[in-house]
Amino acid sequence: QVACAVGRAESPVRHGAALPQSLDSSLQQWGVVAPSQRQALATRLREATEAATAALLATEAELSPQQRGGTRARTDILGVDFLLACEDDALELVALATNSQRCLETCVLAEAMGRAVGEPPGDLPRLLAEAMLHRAQCHLVEGKDILLIGAGGVSKSFVWEAARDYGLRVRGFGG
Repeated sequence: QVACAVGRAESPVRHGAALPQSLDSSLQQWGVVAPSQRQALATRLREATEAATAALLATEAELSPQQRGGTRARTDILGVDFLLACEDDALELVALATNSQRCLETCVLAEAMGRAVGEPPGDLPRLLAEAMLHRAQCHLVEGKDILLIGAGGVSKSFVWEAARDYGLRVRGFGG
């Protein structure tokens, strides 16, 4: 989901200090009236976000769990902040930061505002609920001793990887 805030160059926009609006509305305010231009920029934004996220996840995959911040480090909900700047009559995207909580709050607010004016609900509530349930499940088993019976073998190697990611101490018993 994309949520935008419009601000002035001399006063940076902060997540908590601006009401979110859609990318389409923001671009129209900037004078981008052709729907094809707005769609092209939305596509560029999606591609840039996916590239930034992929780079972050690739880097994270090379780190040990401790280097990533331990078992409680969270990248299951991730936002990428972009600045949209006008440079020589062209709109340029500049990646600023990645975060989770601030983007999530802004997108939830935008989703609620959209529903209030008749917009159909998006996927954000479902995705958020799935992430929160996963976190809760991980928290319930974190630090516990688990006995797995018959969980050996190459086909079950994912069990050991998941257990490590959840912070479990696993004892196996082959039967």
